Amino acid sequence: MRHIPHSLIALAATLESRWEDYRAKGEVDLFVEFTLSLNGLTEQLNRRHLPGLVRACQELENTALTLFGDSSMHPIPHDQANAISRQLIIILTELRRHETPAIPTRRQTDDLAERENACQQLRQIVIVSRPNHPATKTLSEQLSFFGFTPSHVRWGQTPGSDQPPLAILFIPEQEGRAYPPSAIASIMALRTEFPSSYFYCLSVPSNLQSIVLLQRAGADACVPVGDTVSDVLSRILDLAQTREQETHRVLIVEDSATAIAHVRRSLSQHGIDSRAINDPRLLLEAAAEYKPDAILMDMYMPFCSGVEVTSALRQVPEYHSLPVIYLSSESDIAQQVEALRLGGDQFLTKPTNPIILAAVVKTKIQRYREMLHSTRHDSLTGLLNHATAKDQIERMMHDAMPDGRLVVAMIDIDRFKSINDRFGHPVGDQVIRSLSWLLRGRLRNTDLIGRYGGEEFIVALPDTELERATVLLDQIRQDFSELPHAHAQGSVRATFSCGIASLPYFITSSSIIQAADAALLQAKRSGRNCLLRAEPESGLSVTSVEMEQSTYRGLQFSPFAVVS
Repeated sequence: MRHIPHSLIALAATLESRWEDYRAKGEVDLFVEFTLSLNGLTEQLNRRHLPGLVRACQELENTALTLFGDSSMHPIPHDQANAISRQLIIILTELRRHETPAIPTRRQTDDLAERENACQQLRQIVIVSRPNHPATKTLSEQLSFFGFTPSHVRWGQTPGSDQPPLAILFIPEQEGRAYPPSAIASIMALRTEFPSSYFYCLSVPSNLQSIVLLQRAGADACVPVGDTVSDVLSRILDLAQTREQETHRVLIVEDSATAIAHVRRSLSQHGIDSRAINDPRLLLEAAAEYKPDAILMDMYMPFCSGVEVTSALRQVPEYHSLPVIYLSSESDIAQQVEALRLGGDQFLTKPTNPIILAAVVKTKIQRYREMLHSTRHDSLTGLLNHATAKDQIERMMHDAMPDGRLVVAMIDIDRFKSINDRFGHPVGDQVIRSLSWLLRGRLRNTDLIGRYGGEEFIVALPDTELERATVLLDQIRQDFSELPHAHAQGSVRATFSCGIASLPYFITSSSIIQAADAALLQAKRSGRNCLLRAEPESGLSVTSVEMEQSTYRGLQFSPFAVVS
């Protein structure tokens, strides 16, 4: 297991101290402070992807919440307090067992090594199965092809790596049968050893008891019988591509300084950033600058009501779906319903339980982000769609100017129509998904990958030398040509052509995309399955207007690797 950072150990120490204070005095306010600390620790563990410890904390939190807020239940009975103490000891012991050792000095090379180790860990996959299981070989080959480092252990064995793998895949002895007790015990033992890894149990029957038992043992996902290697691979790629979510941002519209202080404190304890304004007339300016994920709105304020503010906010297209959560002492149900009807998303009555407040805020933000994701991403591949990719490249160009580096590539699958005509659209979709997975597996999280339309993709590599980008993309081209795409009659192979353009030759987003597209077209004319780079014949920088006026006549194309 990887080391636990000192910041989490400090949170655990605070949690322990607050529990000791409560046990000594039995006051309900102290129990509230303990529960809030526990919730905060759970949030931090979840952010650091430590699912085993998160599960233990959530169980304790559920116990505490049943006793939260009712002063008549405190001090809680001795046996209940002892049960909480036992759960807490297990969590604290596990955290401290993996505390990060103190390092007297730290050099820049240490930081680099740590980043490399972290990157390597994100590619480690362990497969647990019986020897010579056919699915093990297939999975290993596919995972290796897409840039992962798979290893295999038998049931009952422990992986030898000091670093936790990204994921552990469990393949049962008999597909479609319930996992036997020995397998359940093995999963539980590995969960204790690797709380930060994701556990996928494959070929799980559609049986509630089987799924519940595996979840209790530590499984994060139960993959049903019938899911193919492609389905499993898609899950792993999604996991590897998961990025740390942006901080939740909440704009508070409230005229009471006391209420603002209370709400901001409650939100900060759950890792939620906030900003407050006391005049609703400043809302549009504040929202444009702060770009919140949600708004907490007081119902009654000087000049206008929260309902009026929300109604006005909804007139701005950018904020049609932005969550608005009302905070008010209003207890009239009719008034609450009217407030929701006129544009609000939730109504919380003051004083608000801080845990409930944070849970509501995070739930609304999560759904809002999911909605935004669906409008910005392609449904087949999960990549950025055409419009979003163009917008982000424009921002990347702006950030890279005037002296930065940016490489843009246009990729198109060769003779794709013939694949659809001969093998059917499901096989064509599989080819498209395979290329998207290959790009996601080989490129960095900071790189942009988009499905530009049909079988065409766009890639943008920031802070990358042109030569390095060319070598990387050409290697992906070669690897893709060797990847078999299975279908009912066997397998089919496909190739792609690629056109590349870069700063400083093209200095607007339109010109760099047009130049890469022109190079792609020339690559198709040159025989396909090759990569060409576009440069202006003069060697000078080209704008989008000049590209349109020249209709590509001022470009020259340099081959990197042309397959005859």
